[in-house]
Amino acid sequence: MGASNSRPDPVIRKFTEGGENDRIEYGVSTIQRKNMKVHFAAVPDLDDRTSFFGVYDGREGAEVALFCATQFHNDLHDHPFYEQNLFGAMRMTFFRMDELLEQSDEWKKLLPQGTSDSDRVPCLFLRDCIKQAIFPYIPPQESGSTACVAVIRGHDIVIGNVGHSRCIISRNGQAIELTTDHKPDHPIEKQRIERAGGEVTGDSVVLPGETEGFLQQGLGAARINGILAHSRAIGYFAFKSDKGLPPQHQMVTCDPGLRIVAITNDIEFLVIVSDGICQGVVDHIHNQLASGTTDLGIICQGLCDRCELSADNVTAILVQFKDAPPPEPEENLFDGNGNSSDDASPHAQEENLSGGNGNNSDYAPAPAPEKKEGHKDDEPEGSQERPLLVGEITED
Repeated sequence: MGASNSRPDPVIRKFTEGGENDRIEYGVSTIQRKNMKVHFAAVPDLDDRTSFFGVYDGREGAEVALFCATQFHNDLHDHPFYEQNLFGAMRMTFFRMDELLEQSDEWKKLLPQGTSDSDRVPCLFLRDCIKQAIFPYIPPQESGSTACVAVIRGHDIVIGNVGHSRCIISRNGQAIELTTDHKPDHPIEKQRIERAGGEVTGDSVVLPGETEGFLQQGLGAARINGILAHSRAIGYFAFKSDKGLPPQHQMVTCDPGLRIVAITNDIEFLVIVSDGICQGVVDHIHNQLASGTTDLGIICQGLCDRCELSADNVTAILVQFKDAPPPEPEENLFDGNGNSSDDASPHAQEENLSGGNGNNSDYAPAPAPEKKEGHKDDEPEGSQERPLLVGEITED
């Protein structure tokens, strides 16, 4: 996972689609290389009043990302909190993905046919059966996925993310990031990593102008144990192996950054992009809309094409809001008092972006979704009275 100067793999697949209902219109485009690591879900009608969009960026294999793209929205929809506490249901679904990956290889049966080794080579099925009979199941150790999801219900958007895919809105032509990259060298993330027994180091990079092959340690991307460049993700169980720690205190946690924002008249659109998308996303979209382009999928395709020389797989989802019905009552996002309940954070509340800069919250890790036997029942550090982001990190 270290830095590389090699030329990117050739593009083998481009895909663009779009759709709409009476509430939103969307477009999505993706450029995939041979590793096919970035997957997405676009579900405009998760139910008759809720839309779901997600981007999942896999590392060291695509199966975890594909599993999340296939299953996350289904588990969210089926969660008991879904109707009355969408915020809490989303957070619990992030943890549910890890639980399914950790329990057994049953999750592989949920993948579309033709995506697993056993589907590609029939004789491997017998090998897998023999292997399972002899060896216990081991969850994905150094493979996993980031996730950035947005759920639209009424006049509200619920955003959750782990890793470095991003959700951005355009408000009066200005880009407002609704997510924060989870990087190992952020002080709070680094503190958690080190307490769990990990180490944060920098890449070794070639210094310009120096003798060929001269390396400088500590420059470049920060990584956990020299391997992983993001500090929150689904999977990567080699970094979640301390049985004495609850999930949110592991070196790598799937505890998401969560945010709720109100859709106001000055919000033009929402976009979710994978890590490989280059800068200037909002400006590009505005320029395309101003030029008369109405196909949102084509606009997303233009975003991806601009970054084709990147070594990454790239995906972009663009959502525009139509004239919406009156806002849903608060209990459709929280409990009847406007607060999340039970296992979800008791501090969650809505943010109206009409007067904010999108980064006005303190870091406040939410409590663990459940207490497992043998885990320490620690009170999360840094809890604040009124966080707008739960489990999120922001700069002062």
